[in-house]
Amino acid sequence: MSKSETVDLVVDHELRGVTPEMLDWWWGHINNTERYKLWHPKDHKSFKREVGAIHLATEDIGGTPTTLRIRPEDPSSVPIRTSYSHVVASSTLGPDGKPMSWIVHEYEAMQHGTRMRSTFRLPAGIPRWFIEGLRKHCQEEMANLPKFLPELYEKENK
Repeated sequence: MSKSETVDLVVDHELRGVTPEMLDWWWGHINNTERYKLWHPKDHKSFKREVGAIHLATEDIGGTPTTLRIRPEDPSSVPIRTSYSHVVASSTLGPDGKPMSWIVHEYEAMQHGTRMRSTFRLPAGIPRWFIEGLRKHCQEEMANLPKFLPELYEKENK
């Protein structure tokens, strides 16, 4: 997919009270629907492993139920440039098993927490309502992390 066939959605966040180490841990510990719903209680509906590292996530984006096949990716293989010290990358897979979009969350420590940038590289022509719904969803789920992640991380890493 060339750059002319895509559109980027970039969302910046400040996560007070959340460290990069907590986020590094979080990505590997979203392992069931209950935990997935902590991240966005209203929009996240279900989460399960499909095959290997691929998981199926059902969530509302812009008020529309959407099931995503998400696969972790090596950040160096994803066509999104990064500049922060911590990077997690994934793709959403189409029916043919090939990436149809890319997701990168990159972050670094800042005073009182973490600065994060979420970049979604989406197919060109995707409806504007979906892009705006995704922006809102991303802002809300990242804003939820400070509400539960520090306590969960502390509890599970004693």
